[in-house]
Amino acid sequence: AGAEITVETLAKAGFSDNKRPKIKILGNGELTKKLTVKVPCSASAKAKIEKAGGSVA
Repeated sequence: AGAEITVETLAKAGFSDNKRPKIKILGNGELTKKLTVKVPCSASAKAKIEKAGGSVA
């Protein structure tokens, strides 16, 4: 389901420096693309990801 979001992809995009192992996706904003998320996320983020056709692993 769409692009894969991992700690590594977040670091490459400049959202993390890989030195902070605690990353959590929050449910702020709107999601319009299918994503496969492989990092911890809030319940509201999970609901938005799944509503957009993505998945949380």
